[in-house]
Amino acid sequence: MKNSSFAANWTITAATTYYFLLTIAGAMLNSHIEEDVAVLDIQQGDLTRYLIRPFPYYWIKFIEEIPYRILQGTYGILIMIFFTVFFGKFISLTRDPIAILATILMAVMAFFIMFTMKMNLGLSAFWFKDSRGAFELVYIMIIVLSGGVIPLFLFPKILQTIAYLLPFAYTAFFPILALQGQLTYLQLLQAIGMQTIWLGFFIVLNRIMWSRGIKEFTSHGQ
Repeated sequence: MKNSSFAANWTITAATTYYFLLTIAGAMLNSHIEEDVAVLDIQQGDLTRYLIRPFPYYWIKFIEEIPYRILQGTYGILIMIFFTVFFGKFISLTRDPIAILATILMAVMAFFIMFTMKMNLGLSAFWFKDSRGAFELVYIMIIVLSGGVIPLFLFPKILQTIAYLLPFAYTAFFPILALQGQLTYLQLLQAIGMQTIWLGFFIVLNRIMWSRGIKEFTSHGQ
């Protein structure tokens, strides 16, 4: 990803739009499932009631998470509409239908990445009695490396390279740039490709952690 064009287009309108979209992305795409999985389900034993259901644990928790994300995301979208109507000169979104469709796909992928990653953090409670330190570390990394403090193209070059290799940038930063019309078609494909790689990795890791962890749970309990 080249950053010179991003920085060149970094106007007041672009900055305002970026941070409004960042708020909406945080509400809609950021899952907080890890505490429920680790504390309630594994450590307190609520997992047993999921094991007797005829659906995979992953999808049950996913469905449980959806209403919260829709509710919070709706609030964010309503605020965005309000500011677009009354402060439209400070909001700039793409009108390219291909970019819009790509943004929708990237947003869906971003949520799955975030949910699966947080689910895996929760599953670590199969082996660790207290994972809150890891939760906090990942939370900080998400804020910084997803562009939650400043856009990643304002980072030093070496940090940009690292950020673009990690999954966090693809959970907020790139979907936001896509909706702003800041990405070329090639960059859109590259971002979706990286999302696919990271989602595949987290899904495989999830299957491994679940298959091994559930043996620990059924053998010893928590």
